Order: sequence, then structure tokens, then C-alpha cells
Amino acid sequence: AKASSLQSWLWHQRLSHLNFATINNLVKNNLVQGLSKMKFEKDHLCSACEQGKIHRKHHKSKTAFASNKPLYLLYMDLSGPMRVQSINGKRYG
Repeated sequence: AKASSLQSWLWHQRLSHLNFATINNLVKNNLVQGLSKMKFEKDHLCSACEQGKIHRKHHKSKTAFASNKPLYLLYMDLSGPMRVQSINGKRYG
């Protein structure tokens, strides 16, 4: 007997979005208590499964920016304003 669409998707969700071929294998081998002997079929896409299969696109690698000169490119952090001024009267560090 064929399972209804509602039953198919209920068991698909209960079994952590397991694919239908594996669900049918569980039925065949009687491995899940309460899972009736029916044929489960996928009749539409599961949005959660579809979302889980999405891959991020690769970012293009940056063009090589290397400097031969020391201190040509600097990175620094800025914090402030500070509650207390420095000796020179500055509030950012």
C-alpha cells in the first residue's frame, strides 16, 4: 500500500528529514516501531532539505597586494572617546 502524502512527510520530518529510499528500507526491515508497512514517496520538495543542501558561492581570491617596503601598509585599532584625556589632551587611542 502507498502512504498518503501527509504520512510520508510526517515520517520524513520525524526521522530528521531522512530520504525516502532509506525510509522505505526501514519499513522493509521493520526497524522503526510504529512505522506502518507502506511505500513512502516524495511528491514535492522539502524546503528544509533544500535549504540544507545550499552551498555558498566561492569568493574570488583577492589580487595579490604585497609590498616590498617595510611599514608601507599599516593596520591599527582606534578606540575612544576616553573618559580621561591623555597628556596631550587627546581622547582617542
